[in-house]
Amino acid sequence: MDTYTESLENRAREISPEEDIDYSRALVEVVSMFRNFDEALDTFIISHGYSGDRHDVDEKTSFIKAKFQQKKILPPRNIRNWYTAHKRIKKETAIRICFAFDLTVEESEDFMRRICLLRSFDCHNVEEAVCYYAISNHLDYPEVRQLLDRVPKPDPRRIDFAQEVLYTSAIIEEIKRFKSSEELIGYISANIWQFGYNNATAYKYICGMWKEIAGEDGLAAAEKKKLYIAFNDRDREIREAQEGNQGSKPEKPKSGRSEKSGNSLWETYLQILGLAGNRIAKLDTDRSLKPILKDNELLHAWAEDSFPSRGGLEKILNREHVSEQLAHKTIILLVFYRFWVKLALKSHSYQARGGDTDRCICEIDRYLMDAGYPELYPGDPFDWIILHAVENEFPLLVFRDFMRELFYVKENDIDARYAVEWC
Repeated sequence: MDTYTESLENRAREISPEEDIDYSRALVEVVSMFRNFDEALDTFIISHGYSGDRHDVDEKTSFIKAKFQQKKILPPRNIRNWYTAHKRIKKETAIRICFAFDLTVEESEDFMRRICLLRSFDCHNVEEAVCYYAISNHLDYPEVRQLLDRVPKPDPRRIDFAQEVLYTSAIIEEIKRFKSSEELIGYISANIWQFGYNNATAYKYICGMWKEIAGEDGLAAAEKKKLYIAFNDRDREIREAQEGNQGSKPEKPKSGRSEKSGNSLWETYLQILGLAGNRIAKLDTDRSLKPILKDNELLHAWAEDSFPSRGGLEKILNREHVSEQLAHKTIILLVFYRFWVKLALKSHSYQARGGDTDRCICEIDRYLMDAGYPELYPGDPFDWIILHAVENEFPLLVFRDFMRELFYVKENDIDARYAVEWC
């Protein structure tokens, strides 16, 4: 394990909302620990032959361009911006880098996971399936373009689990058996209707878990009845009293809405996050956490981009397309919640017991790997949040404490926005 990953793992264990005097400040420090893509890319190019000045952007840009040119690949136009503007790269650019640096499949998967914080090859995507075959068989990128000119284009469609679904793992196993490009082209052409969707395994798991969690007699309903403490105004009063600030804030305008009593998707989603209650009711106008997540000093921008959303969950349940990042993080969140709420309902306590932490991480990783996603990685800002919770004595409560800290940081902004709308 490298020093970067180890330091983030250690902070995940060390920080506790119960023990840290200033939990928010500790979280801000963690956000500053995550490296940008250009910093991660530096470690990659140094391990692949770069020996120049690490601070010389032009020299690093020239080195990367030369790698592309040596492999007869058109270099991206904005390489310099990766350094000057700290820009992330898209999946297709990451794959082109894999060809430019002549990486193996295993090296490509590691590069996308640790350097780019991306899923590796999604072979439900025709272009990525062809690239996976090409890298596995040591073909160059110009040959990839020739192969793509010979395969049909898929028609994007919803996933219909009533019909036979071709999962990514099955596609990969087929690709591994092919002895020629003609076999690959024939396979894609014969099954092109199966390439009109992606994340099929993740969707299957998410839909199954949501049914278990959100059903009328599901886990969320049971937790709400037996254990869950609503995120209500009285929680704020207690918090202010503890801080010696009771009565220092003006009373908030009421939303005019009564707290919902049913288990709507929105309310269940908020309960998972620990935000269900009348304090969050003002967001019910658009049912989005964007006012809390956007530009929040406790949340790294990459975690904000991929944070599981109510809208994304609805699309997944309707078998509509969402980004692979959103599907990836949604499956992590639901496995995490299901694991800990089951134990809590069984023991009537949110406290973890011996071995529970390792079992939870193993269960999340098993689902991720089966769906074609990388295992939990401390260097991924969203994964770190989950690992931080899991490494504490009360994992589900610590996760919810983190979410409530996000709310507290943005509370004044939300109040101001709401006051304008209310007037």
